Amino acid sequence: MINNPVIGIIGGTGQMGQMFKNFFNKEGLKVLISGRKTKLTFEECTKKSDVVIITVPINKTIEMIKKIGPLVKKDGLLMDLTSIKILPVNTMLKYSNCSVLGTHPVFGPGLNNFEKQTVVLCPGRGYEWQKWYENLLIKNNIKIKICTPEEHDKMMSIIQGLIHFSTISVSHVLKELNIDIKNSLDFSSPIYKLRLDMIGRILNQDPVLYANIEMMNNETKKVLKAYLKSSKKLFRIIKNKKTDKFIDYFNESSKHFGDFKKEAEEYSNYIINTIIKKR
Repeated sequence: MINNPVIGIIGGTGQMGQMFKNFFNKEGLKVLISGRKTKLTFEECTKKSDVVIITVPINKTIEMIKKIGPLVKKDGLLMDLTSIKILPVNTMLKYSNCSVLGTHPVFGPGLNNFEKQTVVLCPGRGYEWQKWYENLLIKNNIKIKICTPEEHDKMMSIIQGLIHFSTISVSHVLKELNIDIKNSLDFSSPIYKLRLDMIGRILNQDPVLYANIEMMNNETKKVLKAYLKSSKKLFRIIKNKKTDKFIDYFNESSKHFGDFKKEAEEYSNYIINTIIKKR
């Protein structure tokens, strides 16, 4: 079974589901797809599959695990692709008797392939199935990060929760100030253009997804409180024109980033030069 499993993707009609369908098809594996509008039901797809992958909206994931978890073959594998891990992994372990592997592809559905991208794995139960999936990823030159669900959610509260929060906040400030986006580009530096591209990229996607990312990771609230506290401190420094305090604030962050600063400058210079060439 492990050498030639049937893959069932629950919620497989969505973009991420289709990406993984293509990925497994390229490996010569049979893939069954079940979605809200398919003839194949969630239950039928689960029973016919050896590996069951859940890729439904985050706020529907736990409900779906409870529904199909007991139906997964005892010698099969149950996985999810959710960007939170503690609750999904614990629920999969509780509501199934099969192997369990929490996974998070740390990339969006717009990519043509997964090569050199990262997939986070949070082992739950069943080492043989875990090694099968690891080998599949390695074969396709995909980076693997193995961690606990707790470590994953804490890191995602920064990588997703904090960064998306600040990005969406900036977009709303531009709206509140009634800034003409296209006109602002006539004044823009490459850095502003790059930042605006990242803002526009997020705003062009499903707001429900980002609401779930912000609200369903319990670690995110602590991170955002720290962000607001630090932002207020910087605002007071600027408001009171305390240049020495600003330099201290800046240098504290600079010291924390260490040698990464030089790497970041070199990489961002490469991106900026690429943008300039395309103008």
